[in-house]
Amino acid sequence: MVSYLLLLVLLTAVSTPFTTAEPNSQLLEQLGDNVPAMKLVNVSTLSPAAAKTRVLCWVNTYHANHDARLDAIKRTWGTKCDKLLFMSDVEDPRIPTVRIVAPPSHEMLWQKHREIVRLLVREYQEEDYDWIFKCDDDTFLIMENLKQYLISPDIEALAKQGPVLLGHRMTLQWWEMQRLFEPFENYDPDHVAAMLKVRDATRDKGGLIYTPGGGGYAMNWAYLKTLEAAFDEPYCLPNEVIPDDWAISFCMWHLGVTLLDTRDSEKRERFHQYDPMDVYTKPHDEEAYDHKIFTSIYQENNWFSDHNGIGWQNGDKCCAPDSISFHYVKPPMMELFYEFYYGKSSAAADT
Repeated sequence: MVSYLLLLVLLTAVSTPFTTAEPNSQLLEQLGDNVPAMKLVNVSTLSPAAAKTRVLCWVNTYHANHDARLDAIKRTWGTKCDKLLFMSDVEDPRIPTVRIVAPPSHEMLWQKHREIVRLLVREYQEEDYDWIFKCDDDTFLIMENLKQYLISPDIEALAKQGPVLLGHRMTLQWWEMQRLFEPFENYDPDHVAAMLKVRDATRDKGGLIYTPGGGGYAMNWAYLKTLEAAFDEPYCLPNEVIPDDWAISFCMWHLGVTLLDTRDSEKRERFHQYDPMDVYTKPHDEEAYDHKIFTSIYQENNWFSDHNGIGWQNGDKCCAPDSISFHYVKPPMMELFYEFYYGKSSAAADT
């Protein structure tokens, strides 16, 4: 009987979400319109298996953000990473950062991304870390929810079979993809041919499904190594000045690797490309487009065409209870988010 009761207690502890005292009114006022979405999300209590899952966190940053953002990450969710790496354009021993030899501009992120992946494959091993989580320096991560998700039966099974990338899915409209290669005669013919192949194969579906980097995404080692091995292939668009997030999915599409739907059974997102206020309040109106120019909202660049073939929800359906990340969360909001979910403004409060 004692053993049965002990087992029951342990199972209850594993399945019960982590809870803290009700946030005080001042904190709620500071969080403002983020609160309705944030209240939909719980912090999971780690099961023993999830606690053993090792996550290397790769945070993209650059020199101008070192003082403004990185300390907040180090004092909050960054403490929950098994390894925390800030990938920057300069080496800053105060933090510290890892210097990546690539121009510090948004337009050159694909080149920076390539160098980081090569560094990770060269310097780290899957025996030490099970997953790599990549994000920006304005991402807020709930590590407990990520680790619990990574050990879910479906994800574990897929990760054993081959490359897996987990994140928010968006649609790269075919015209946006093509625009970056116009006029065609100014670009490498092999790169243009690769683009046209993807455009024609995905056009009827709205475009190429890719994972934006801001909300963060998790890769297993099979994904990282497969990507790195293909970098110099023409279909991976080496040396092109293109966004890194869709370039990754573009490259892997040619290898037959597509993205998983990371939403829950009610189609609520786990990885969020925007902050809680935005994903909760963004109007869901298919008629909100310029009727004088377009015949459908999917012909404009907007939240609908960005999720063409995927769909999206707002309000109480925006966020899964085990949501993993939000984007565009900067200090001091970073600390406020942490206090909301953990009952303290930083991990230092534990000591």
